[in-house]
Amino acid sequence: MLVLAVISMFYLMPKTDNPELIYLGRSRLHRNRANLIQTLHTVAALTEIGVKTRLYLPPWHSHISPDQRLDDMGIPIRPAQLLHRRWPTSLFPRFNKRALCNAKAVYVRSPELSLGLASQGISHHFEVHTLQSMRQTGVLTKIIDHHQQGIIRYLVPISHSAATALIEAGADEQRIHISPSGVDLSAFNSIPPLDMKRLSQPRIVYLGRVSRDRGLQILTHLAECALGEVLLVGDCDDQVPDSTYLQHRPAVPHRDVANLYAESELVVLPYQSDLTHADSISPMKLFEAMAAGRPIIASDIPPLREILHHGQNALLADPKDPVSWEEAVKQLIHDHQLARKLALQAKQDATAFSWPNRASGIARAIGLSSH
Repeated sequence: MLVLAVISMFYLMPKTDNPELIYLGRSRLHRNRANLIQTLHTVAALTEIGVKTRLYLPPWHSHISPDQRLDDMGIPIRPAQLLHRRWPTSLFPRFNKRALCNAKAVYVRSPELSLGLASQGISHHFEVHTLQSMRQTGVLTKIIDHHQQGIIRYLVPISHSAATALIEAGADEQRIHISPSGVDLSAFNSIPPLDMKRLSQPRIVYLGRVSRDRGLQILTHLAECALGEVLLVGDCDDQVPDSTYLQHRPAVPHRDVANLYAESELVVLPYQSDLTHADSISPMKLFEAMAAGRPIIASDIPPLREILHHGQNALLADPKDPVSWEEAVKQLIHDHQLARKLALQAKQDATAFSWPNRASGIARAIGLSSH
């Protein structure tokens, strides 16, 4: 069965219309995951700026219409359904080596796919998201070795903190391009400005997976303070306690994120330092909250400090101290001038992180654009 699958992969891979860039992803289209959404937006933006890109994703559930799924997300691309998660990652590059080598560039954001390509001597670029897990499994050493040999041409970390860690591990500083996540600015254009009257009893929203290492204890404390309604939207890794002022909703389609921000007054991002990717995080929800023009309270950790500046476009709080979050909420409730200032500055700062800007930076770094 595996042999037949690999043979079918070989024959199904398009032989014409050679792309400049081949992007290999590992996210299934039917899942509402941030890594999928980032991949799709990045590829769509690369196409928009004129980089001829072909995306390969694993198979998705048969009842999912890929055209409808992508239309619902507002993404005008159509990926091929050829790369399967359960196949050894070296098989795809082995049986499609000619096509991969003929492309001007190959791009991945999965360490497993990067190692699979490297095993076949295929030059590529690797977007780095999960430093801690790579360290723990010994993968980072292999990645750095391939980078030093030139098989991995550019490393693309999503934060300066991650770039520093890569350089300390032995990466070539001249072949690193820092590329934070992005935002579809047009999706947030119709959100009304912050209503200051509603700040007296605000809705405080958190979007994303709900867990202790993402600040569940902070969110619970804010609810117990009865400063306003605390709304959690996302799948749960840990149980949400019962509380009058704490509500939980399951994850929503990405197209509904803007509406959630429109219905809220404050956004909190209480990431903890023991989160596995806390040293390299660049969450889309941060840039979306900025684009929505809502005051943000976020954990005072290095990757977030690269984007957020205390008292200018956000308030930063100690991730281990629930009281500091309580005080930050109270400050915004009572100081409407500060709340307005933070919201307006965040919205202005978000314009630098559009998906086309992100794509342009990547394209320049890896030699696909001279602009």
